[in-house]
Amino acid sequence: MILLAALMLINIASAASADDVAQGRAIYLQHCASCHGLAADGNGPMARVLTTPPANLRQLSERYGNPLPVDQIARYIDGRADVKAHGPRDMPVWGKRFYSEGQGSESQVKDLIAKLVAYLQSIQTGVRSASRN
Repeated sequence: MILLAALMLINIASAASADDVAQGRAIYLQHCASCHGLAADGNGPMARVLTTPPANLRQLSERYGNPLPVDQIARYIDGRADVKAHGPRDMPVWGKRFYSEGQGSESQVKDLIAKLVAYLQSIQTGVRSASRN
């Protein structure tokens, strides 16, 4: 079972290029690290002033499975899905923010978020595999 999970991770990791992961990390550092921390552990400099502590993004796979459900994670980031832990959406709706800041067309914004999700996948510490029901 562990070997199967490891093989799945290798396949998912190879699906996103190293360049996508690097670009995702740059997006993360620019837009997310102030709350979620440089290590994505929820301990960013803004964390102490937030009503709800930011999530430890290195452990998303413990909740959502590994590989991460790309569309579901993207929906949290871009604002199509609420983040219950944040209550009244303390986390910015990055899809709208990227678009309004002139980051490009809707497809370019989706590409930015996909790269961010690729980075998040690359830093997961959990090994629980997603169920295939």
